[in-house]
Amino acid sequence: MDEGDWIALVAVVVSVTAASISIWQAWIARRSADAAKEQARYAREQAEAATQANELTRQQMDREEVRIQQAAAEAESAALREAEKVKLEFAGSGGSVVVSITNNGMVSITEVELLRVWALQEGPWAAWSVNRNMPGGPLTQTRRSILHPYEEMKVATWLLDRDGQHVGQLPEAVEALVRFRDQDGQWWEVTAGDEPPARVSPPTA
Repeated sequence: MDEGDWIALVAVVVSVTAASISIWQAWIARRSADAAKEQARYAREQAEAATQANELTRQQMDREEVRIQQAAAEAESAALREAEKVKLEFAGSGGSVVVSITNNGMVSITEVELLRVWALQEGPWAAWSVNRNMPGGPLTQTRRSILHPYEEMKVATWLLDRDGQHVGQLPEAVEALVRFRDQDGQWWEVTAGDEPPARVSPPTA
């Protein structure tokens, strides 16, 4: 084999080797591309699964929030219905206004206190006090620690003028404000009028 043949043979070997290397590199590149596609598909599936999980979690949290809000609303409505069962009535006699506070609910209330009595018309009435002619006893107590179901407390009161003097003439109508605490520890204020009971902050010590 002469030199030219050797050169040709070497060229063929080099060409075949180069082709093999190219084929191998292409195979490697295709495997890498396939692996990248598989990784991308897996990452996409994981992202979709995470999105679904997050959506399910959000829906569960939304349902739980709705349930909590409904329970709170029902509890508030039940507390309001009980507070509405605390009723005030008035009786006037001899220049004195007797305020009757009755718990018509099924549970006891505590820290019941008559806060204020006032006239519902213009006149000399500017303030109030307990009936100073009373020697003492339940009718002069503006506060009761507990009022059981269907129990009442009565307070004999005077209406006073701006100088703090008793006004013997009574107005045609009066109103009063009473505060109490329910069984759940919530504080309320009620009047005898059409306004519903109002939730209030605990009194300061």
